[in-house]
Amino acid sequence: MRMELSTGVSLAVDLIGEQGERPLVLLHGLSSSRAGYAQLIGHLTSTRQLRIVNVDLRGHGESDRATLDTYDAPSYAADVAALIEHVVGGPVTLAGHSLGGVVALAVAQARPDLVQALLLEDPPLFEGDDARRAASPVASFFPLLVAAVRDLQARDAGLDEYEAMVRPTTPPDDVTERADALRHWDPAAMEAAITGVVWRGFDPVAPVTCPVTILRADPAMGAVFEPGDVAPFQEANAHAEIVMVPGATHGIHSSPTRAAYLEQFDRFLDAT
Repeated sequence: MRMELSTGVSLAVDLIGEQGERPLVLLHGLSSSRAGYAQLIGHLTSTRQLRIVNVDLRGHGESDRATLDTYDAPSYAADVAALIEHVVGGPVTLAGHSLGGVVALAVAQARPDLVQALLLEDPPLFEGDDARRAASPVASFFPLLVAAVRDLQARDAGLDEYEAMVRPTTPPDDVTERADALRHWDPAAMEAAITGVVWRGFDPVAPVTCPVTILRADPAMGAVFEPGDVAPFQEANAHAEIVMVPGATHGIHSSPTRAAYLEQFDRFLDAT
């Protein structure tokens, strides 16, 4: 379903589970969509009673597109806060991958009354630094992706062409989901990451009071939350638990390390 929010943006949302169960809001990463959490949702609904709110962020999936200058953490976070107020009306457990992790933390910082626990999956919290982005091998790929997707969208290419593009770098089980996400995505959201707009007004070390867990990808596999990020984050949030998932790429919940990821997600829910 689509929900018109007080921020003026309409977001696509799936509501799973019964009203009154523990609310869990899921925020996908940059250039992904809510479909990326299908395996997690299947796991959780088979083992727990939760009210899951799975949403496409602005510019992604079936949600409204926006302007480049509003693909920033505070604007994303305002959407999510408005969604929580509209759907749940009280504090939620908030989990986010990559960009979704930045947004989740921004919500907890701005609206602590709406967040009871945070799980951040390899979040690029410190990528607002221009020099760091310029040196990042991951970020260097972004302009190529933007150009490729703009070309495919301009030609109204079929899903098969998107699949052919992502197949060399995507686990086989995730190819169709990844391709479909790019087919519906607004590349301007990536341009906001390239130029640093995403982190405008965002402070990665503003403390939060709720329990927070960060699942790090493996540094040997291209982690975005780097080993050097641990100390500054924990200086601001001494209660934070930071766990590395061995062998995990930045796509931490993709098929190669999904079992380990699900184990850590369960552990987080049990502890909070």
